[in-house]
Amino acid sequence: MKHMRHIAKQVDDWTRVEAEFSGEYAHQLTNVIKECNCDEELKNIIISSLIDRYMFFYTNSNRPHKITRLMLDLLDKKDFHFESPSPRNNLLEQSIDHLIKGSGLLPTLWKVQQIWGNNTAQELIEFLYTQYYEGFEPNDDHISWINKYKPYYLTQGMPWGKDDTHAN
Repeated sequence: MKHMRHIAKQVDDWTRVEAEFSGEYAHQLTNVIKECNCDEELKNIIISSLIDRYMFFYTNSNRPHKITRLMLDLLDKKDFHFESPSPRNNLLEQSIDHLIKGSGLLPTLWKVQQIWGNNTAQELIEFLYTQYYEGFEPNDDHISWINKYKPYYLTQGMPWGKDDTHAN
């Protein structure tokens, strides 16, 4: 925005925020932008789309960062949300699918079983389970994810019990 350049020159530090949207989300956003009737609506759509995907938080306290608060303050209406899920959600279903197909967990269990036989795959699972309970410390990203998605999963139920989508 050239008309705001004089303000930017007076500030010692500032943050530039860029975002890229693709897929269904981008199409939905494009359609909403096409329906805009004024600059104020466009501003709300742009800021809402950023906040919908990219909220910033202080890592030590999980409080909204100043950038997020400023963007929220710019909104006339605080009811932002687009229907298309964010690819950055790291939904539990995607995490489970990754464990089954992409992480190498199942091939590793198979290798252990082939090398040492008997119940060694189960022993490895028990070892990992012990490591989880004795050594895992959730970080701020984990806590933030739980705060955001726990209500959703409590109403949706456990994804591994829904159907056979995670079967081989």
